[in-house]
Amino acid sequence: MKRKTIYFLVLTILTSALFLSCKSSSSVAYSESEISELHKLIEGKKIEIESNWAYPMPSTALNSLSNAGLFPLGNNANQISLMGNANYLKIEGDSIKAQLPYYGERQISSNYGSTNTGISLDGLVEDLTMVFNEKRNRYELRFQASENTETYQVAINIFPNKQAQMNINSTHRDNIAYRGDVKSIE
Repeated sequence: MKRKTIYFLVLTILTSALFLSCKSSSSVAYSESEISELHKLIEGKKIEIESNWAYPMPSTALNSLSNAGLFPLGNNANQISLMGNANYLKIEGDSIKAQLPYYGERQISSNYGSTNTGISLDGLVEDLTMVFNEKRNRYELRFQASENTETYQVAINIFPNKQAQMNINSTHRDNIAYRGDVKSIE
């Protein structure tokens, strides 16, 4: 009995030492040129984001689809690959255009006979704020956009390595997030 206690104590100490020696970095170091390019990209207000991954809010329906094996290999109710799926979100000045696939549940249905099930925007950006977060080395964009009766609250984080994370909250659907690549519109 005493031998098991000593073994458990030694194992606990070693495990604690291992976890304490592992240090995680809260912010990634980017070069000055990467940060400078990011400032130019954002200040130009000609941004295009092509998403590689969608992160829907898991629901009972999405989990049922996942459990039934209806998602392609490597996808599940929490993340869906958009590789090979044409999509974009473009901001030019104060206008926005977007065609993004949507995975999740709607609370309010679209018009009868509508075949557009994704997020489709073509209009003006409202209440746009663009702030550079120096602590996290990223731009944080926030705005609102509307299409027909649906309104979207959009939050985008853009990093110096030309990666973006988008969170979209809708008045008619469950929330969804996207991750992808950023480039300047020519």
